[in-house]
Amino acid sequence: MRMNNYSKLFRAFIIFLALGLPACGNEGEGAKLFKTYNQDENDYLEEREFYVALEEMNYFTAWNKDDDAYLSEDEWSAAVDEYLGGYQIATVEQFGEWDLDGDNMISQDEFRDNLFEVVDKDDNVQISESEFVELYNEGRSPGGP
Repeated sequence: MRMNNYSKLFRAFIIFLALGLPACGNEGEGAKLFKTYNQDENDYLEEREFYVALEEMNYFTAWNKDDDAYLSEDEWSAAVDEYLGGYQIATVEQFGEWDLDGDNMISQDEFRDNLFEVVDKDDNVQISESEFVELYNEGRSPGGP
């Protein structure tokens, strides 16, 4: 009988670890930022809220090493490796697909629109907390956003 109680306690502990730890991970810096930028306090960021987050986090600036108004293909490629390395390459696509107007440069508007599509993994035109936290965790680096 005593062994059965330990077995139940052990199972409860395993269930707590399986269910509890991921939830604890959502209280990190990325989750706090999500709550800050989620102005209407729903369960997702709309494009406008996501773009504000990118601007305030200086995300485009982190990618734009020469500090001009555009990303060159070299800047884009290096930043994709540095800030989106955990995303599948098919999801990130190619430079030409981000360069919507075909001028061989990625403007801040093109950057925001394409990054939104990459981060929105379930294609529901909104960024969930988990999608935002994944981008935040992926994009952190020394001196990065």
